Amino acid sequence: MAEPIFSIIMWTHNTNEAFFRDCMETLASQTYEGWQLYIMDNNGAGFVHRIATEFFPEDIRVHYRKLKTDKGMAYAYNVGTHFVMTSLAGDDRANASSEYMLFMNQHDRLSPEALSLMASVVNGVEDVSDWPEIIYTDEDEIEGVDRVRPNFKTGFNKELLLHRDYIGGFFVLSVQAARQLGEFQSKLQHAVTYDYLLRAMENRMRFAHVPALIYHKRHVYDVNLENMSRKERRKYELKIKREYMVAAKASLARQGIDGEITEGSDMSYWIIDYNGVDYDHHNRDFIFLKKDGIKTYTKDAQNIKRMYGYIKQLDVAVVGGRFIKSGFAIENCGYIYNSGGIAFPAFYDQKFYRPTYQQLASIPRDVSMVDFDYCMLDAKIYRKLGGFDGNLTGRDLMLDYCMRAIERGYRVVVDPAIIVRGGKREFDSTRESSAYFLEKWQDRLIPEDPFYNRNLPMGLENFRLDIGE
Repeated sequence: MAEPIFSIIMWTHNTNEAFFRDCMETLASQTYEGWQLYIMDNNGAGFVHRIATEFFPEDIRVHYRKLKTDKGMAYAYNVGTHFVMTSLAGDDRANASSEYMLFMNQHDRLSPEALSLMASVVNGVEDVSDWPEIIYTDEDEIEGVDRVRPNFKTGFNKELLLHRDYIGGFFVLSVQAARQLGEFQSKLQHAVTYDYLLRAMENRMRFAHVPALIYHKRHVYDVNLENMSRKERRKYELKIKREYMVAAKASLARQGIDGEITEGSDMSYWIIDYNGVDYDHHNRDFIFLKKDGIKTYTKDAQNIKRMYGYIKQLDVAVVGGRFIKSGFAIENCGYIYNSGGIAFPAFYDQKFYRPTYQQLASIPRDVSMVDFDYCMLDAKIYRKLGGFDGNLTGRDLMLDYCMRAIERGYRVVVDPAIIVRGGKREFDSTRESSAYFLEKWQDRLIPEDPFYNRNLPMGLENFRLDIGE
């Protein structure tokens, strides 16, 4: 089996010399040797080429191209990908699935084992035809000499990706996938890689996530930004956000999904209102479940309309809401499960009105399970799956159903805008149910929930970084 080769494409512009040296140092320290570097340089002076040569003298893995004009990231990445593909022309590796491209910022750092870990993800898949086409990692930020704000990401999460760019600009892309997706969109300035990831998602490309902090984003001081007034800065940030929203709206249109996108109050994500207004004419298409005693903060009709907007999408099997309890604390916003098949309520006991980890309790996202007591099921998928398993009780019943749906390629979505409150409710499964569930799923339970991150605590105190402080 061929070892993957990573062609690192780096756009250099307004380059800080010290930070660029730091970046080159991290490449020189990689434990994995199967990489090449393609520098697309937009700086006026020639110091970028000089520094790269200092670190990699006579290293044929390092390629440099001076760009005559500064037309932005998309142009530089398009030249870089063309550079990589041209270098492969006539090579025995030209159509090999082991060829990957990696997009990296000029001031950022990689941990020494970064490329090795990404290569292990590829090599961990025996069938070459199943190798991932997109690989992304956890990341943190560098401020001065400190590493701060760790971002432990979820596994591939379509709904979350439509509401925010949770993957970011550092990712690995197979050359075969690049040929299929074509060029980066030159009309974009900020959402260049986000648009590309959305197109990869639409083409059902295989995403893989490395749950390790191996990419470190450099926080670079921008004197122009710092000198802005609060009003000017918000206007600038909103302009960037709106470009991302345009990319998300275009993605919905390409998928044939009817949805309106609005800004919302938080700068890190946007709101999508899927059109479910015709739900009352399609009540045979869905099953609405509501346990006695459940109360909602919006009328059932509004919630049903909102949930049906998801169910209308061909790949959504289940949609649920966010439950709160006394003291305006979250009871659950979806569920996570461990390798023993135990389901834990996500964001349990965290305050409804306070920010949560990465604001995830406020953003619609794919999950492994929602609350059985107030949710909507796609009726056709329900029949296809054979309904609920009568041998199970409590959370086992719903987790089993959701896992079977996900195994068949469908999605389970939680929408935090659907706010639910219930009285005394029963959650526990019987001992017989738990034993049956484990027997049924033991060969397919993975060490961690695919929509969670093993670097975050498992149990009731989940989606938190402050445990033990």
